[in-house]
Amino acid sequence: MKLEIIALSLIFFSIIVITLGIIKIHTYPGKIAKQRNHPQTEAIEVTSLLGLLIFPLWMAALVWAYSGAVVGSLYASDEGESGASPDEAATNRKSSNEPQSTDKAGKPQ
Repeated sequence: MKLEIIALSLIFFSIIVITLGIIKIHTYPGKIAKQRNHPQTEAIEVTSLLGLLIFPLWMAALVWAYSGAVVGSLYASDEGESGASPDEAATNRKSSNEPQSTDKAGKPQ
């Protein structure tokens, strides 16, 4: 009887440790994203926890956390292709919208 109680308690202990280990591993991508100040940390956390049900989602969340990729961005960033800062990009947009001075023939000066 005593041996059966010890065996049963070891089984329950093992199940608890394995469950907590799996949960800890599946929260790892979210912790990486927080540490790296990723802009989509919450989405990475949700994706990694959904990886409990579908394992490839956890792998995708891990890669996503290490990359700087922003998934689902519909617009280009304010920083132009030339590498200008957002302030410089705004100034360039304003100056490109201003009419250019032309001579009498209509050609730009």
